[in-house]
Amino acid sequence: MDYKPENDFYGNAPQKPFTEKNDYSQPAQRYVPQQQAFTPQPSNQPFEPPVPPQDFNPEKPLMPKEPQQNQPVEIPAVEMPQSEQFNPVQHTAVYQNGAFVTPEPPRFPQNAYGQPQPPYPPQGYYPQPVQQNIYARPEQQNVYAQPEQQNVYAQPKPPKQKSNKGLIAVIIVLSVLLAGSLAGILVYVLHNGSQHTAKNDDSVNGFHEFTLPDNGNGGGFFQQETTAPVVNDQSDYSDKIIPDYSGMKLEKKPSDAEKNTEYGSEYAFKSVSESVVGIMAYSDKDKTQLKSQGSGIIISQGGYLITNAHVIGNSKTAYAISVITSDGKEYNAGVVGFDSRTDLAVLKMDDAENLKPATFGDSSDLTLGEDVIIVGNPGGISYQNSMTKGVVSALDRDASNKSIVKFIQTDAAINPGNSGGPAVNMYGQVIGVASSKIAGVVYEGMGFCIPTATVKEIVDSLVKNGYVEGRVKIGIVGTAVDLETATYNNVPQGIYVDQVDKDGPCGGTKLAEGDIVTALDGETITNFSEIYNVLEKHKDGDKVTLKYYQASTGKEVEEEITLAADK
Repeated sequence: MDYKPENDFYGNAPQKPFTEKNDYSQPAQRYVPQQQAFTPQPSNQPFEPPVPPQDFNPEKPLMPKEPQQNQPVEIPAVEMPQSEQFNPVQHTAVYQNGAFVTPEPPRFPQNAYGQPQPPYPPQGYYPQPVQQNIYARPEQQNVYAQPEQQNVYAQPKPPKQKSNKGLIAVIIVLSVLLAGSLAGILVYVLHNGSQHTAKNDDSVNGFHEFTLPDNGNGGGFFQQETTAPVVNDQSDYSDKIIPDYSGMKLEKKPSDAEKNTEYGSEYAFKSVSESVVGIMAYSDKDKTQLKSQGSGIIISQGGYLITNAHVIGNSKTAYAISVITSDGKEYNAGVVGFDSRTDLAVLKMDDAENLKPATFGDSSDLTLGEDVIIVGNPGGISYQNSMTKGVVSALDRDASNKSIVKFIQTDAAINPGNSGGPAVNMYGQVIGVASSKIAGVVYEGMGFCIPTATVKEIVDSLVKNGYVEGRVKIGIVGTAVDLETATYNNVPQGIYVDQVDKDGPCGGTKLAEGDIVTALDGETITNFSEIYNVLEKHKDGDKVTLKYYQASTGKEVEEEITLAADK
């Protein structure tokens, strides 16, 4: 092709040529060709460039290898896309040893005969054959030297830019302020975790691991009503226990399960829909400030029902509670008992009668792939008695570090507001209680239900006693310290102590607010489920060793405590 300036690898019109001092201390003259322009040979003849005039003799540039006289150097042909523009600034410095280093002064490249040639050949003097482009971009071809040694294509050194020291100083100051802000936020979370009022709105929740209304910080309070906030003491229905309660009944699958074609999701929904209620929890006695919404399952005609402990704030007195049945009737209700370790609670509706209890099936009969539906109020009471369908994805799943439950995993949609509602098989039997899900943009179809085998054990004890028999406590309220927070604050993982029950097992020890429990009975503690598992092995009056990080001294301390019944 004919040589054109726009095809040159600089992508611009020629700039003022680089000059060097000659032997006569006179300004170097730009090379000007003879008036007779070179005419290329026909395409079938070899290309032979003319010998430049001998009176042009600048200093010989430093080359890595001296080519033999009159021996052409073979240069690979590289086509440079016209759309790409060469950036002279980019190629006037190289990044070396952590800084930008200006290369050596530019030197003219030599032609095939070992003689220097000007950087901007006159138009028409050196026509470039189509099959060869000796002006290839440096990143495509560099037949002379490495960039850190020599850049033969470099432009003259650009003018020195103004110093950016001021800008760098501003950036450093802003970075320090940002780091300080982040540190303050983390320390605030670490020291205030569960002491603050939780966001107990189960109908509106962000992308957290589990759809607990407290965003995952709670649900692990070792104390119950003794340390929970008292908003409405009239919702404490501890006096509504039934000491002679015969217990929930778990039924086997119907005998005609394999033959009856009536069984299916439609049959299941009709069987359970009247037994599902909506739960509204308010943070004031006048019930004007709705704080939490969830679902529940009726277990008796007289108005006893099951829901999640987190729906009612893990407390008997935190909320004023209303229950709305499937026919739209609203009842006042209170908390008979709850258990944070399994996230279950039993409520009692006022003046309720002739309600339809749900039928409960045996979760031990479940099989992988079995169809299930979830019924409840996703998004709140506005979507009451919604149904979603899926399968049993897994059994006996350890899905929470705040619970001792072995969950049923399902891909049926569980949304905030479904908490406490039933998971039902195709025969209309409740086989689980919806509790949580893994929520996030990278997760889908990972919901978890408490199996009825666990529900029966806990609910039977709550109805009879108002608490779970045989449970012991150490008498603190705490927040789990994860690995990231522990590393950032240079403290061990464990349970950060928010409150100490002065009348509990730790009341007579040096354990104080701000300390971190790291071990119990010789077993390392990093989360709630680990400490629950230790407590499950003991009974009231057992003595165990408590190990904790003492914030005031920065040392680890061990003390013996006597466990007390958790009532």
